Amino acid sequence: MIERYTRERMGMLWSELSIKTMWMQVELAALWAKEQLGMAPTGAYEAARKVEITEEILVVAAEYEKVKDHDLIAFVDAVVERLEEFVRAFFHVGLTSYCVEDTSLALAIQKSIAIILEGLSKLRSALRRRADEHRFTVMVARTHNIHAEPTSFGLKLLGWVDVLDRHIARLKYVRKEIAVGKLSGAVGTYPLPPVVEETACKFLGLRPAKISTQIISRDFLAHYAMTLVGVANSLDRFATEIRHLAGTDVAEVRERAKPGASGSSAMPWKSFLKNPIKSENTCGLARISRGYIIPALECEVVWGERTLENSSAERIYLPDLCTIVDFMLNRFAGVMDKLEVFPKQMTRNLWKTGGMVFGQRVMMKMTEKGMTRKTAYEILEGLCMSMEFGPFVMPDGKNFRDLVYANPVIRQLVTAEELDNCFNPADSLKHINEIFGRFGFKQKKIPVYQMPE
Repeated sequence: MIERYTRERMGMLWSELSIKTMWMQVELAALWAKEQLGMAPTGAYEAARKVEITEEILVVAAEYEKVKDHDLIAFVDAVVERLEEFVRAFFHVGLTSYCVEDTSLALAIQKSIAIILEGLSKLRSALRRRADEHRFTVMVARTHNIHAEPTSFGLKLLGWVDVLDRHIARLKYVRKEIAVGKLSGAVGTYPLPPVVEETACKFLGLRPAKISTQIISRDFLAHYAMTLVGVANSLDRFATEIRHLAGTDVAEVRERAKPGASGSSAMPWKSFLKNPIKSENTCGLARISRGYIIPALECEVVWGERTLENSSAERIYLPDLCTIVDFMLNRFAGVMDKLEVFPKQMTRNLWKTGGMVFGQRVMMKMTEKGMTRKTAYEILEGLCMSMEFGPFVMPDGKNFRDLVYANPVIRQLVTAEELDNCFNPADSLKHINEIFGRFGFKQKKIPVYQMPE
């Protein structure tokens, strides 16, 4: 992944130095297991531990690879020449390259998941805080991008928290599922006794694969990749909604920009209106992440016990996907942490159609008084249809709410006080505390809503 979208910790984790340091950890674990089982001399592990993987060793290994044309053999040769003589005969013996690479990949993914879980937790905390802050910030909900009924901005954000909770649970499951190593040799028939694999994997905090060929089955990695893409996909959904709400014609939220930031090289007003560039960036990176599902699935398909077509793809898609999702999580957490919210504009938009969005409340009250749902619906539908589309008023300036209060059929059934309650957003949000309670929030008093004139 390019540096622009790479955060330091994840970038360092997938660096060549880090990956080959994990290769060495696997080699050391195998050596430790052999020593514990009497298959290597006492002190071999401690002696080998003294060899630290450095950039210098990587340079030497790169030179050897020019001849060997095999990166792991070149690495092993560069390490072995630095080992004490009595250790050399036991280092990497009985292993094949993917015993080391697959087992170290499991270690890398464990560390990647830890970082991504931190990012999910950071975003979740920001969303919970903002959701509670705006629990009763009334806004109009939109279905098909058309005004529907009143909701609250906090309720919208709480729905996103629910999604993140599921992603966190999935990632924790995958972290356990994918914590698998193998030291079963070139075709999975164990040149070394299986107990070496069991002992080494336990030393590394992994469990041995129940069965493997030269490699561990790639369905593990496909599941991991799809789980990460699922996270990215949800971030795309959230960021798309922020982009919509930030549009000038809606103007309910605005991304906070750095002091002095310019919005356009040609349009000075963009510095005030502020393009939602961070949310757009999140959506763009989600498109890239979804593209990695295909190679992740295709890498499961190999011939026989092993072919090499997965190797090149995995060197690209795994680090890239981890890096992208890590970046997206932290970028969008920053957006939500500092997002500017405009409740007054939300109220203006709520009443843009003159109270039509409260129509179901009125209809329910009419049916409660004995009118059939069909009749009540048709009366209210007729009032809506009489409006001019766009201004949403009659030629004389009366809006939907005015017509409801003036309608003799409605008023014969429903009192003015009852209609006041129907058109009060507080009535629409009376169950929000119950929903928030499901997420561990305490009850809050519903604020008094000031009705517009």
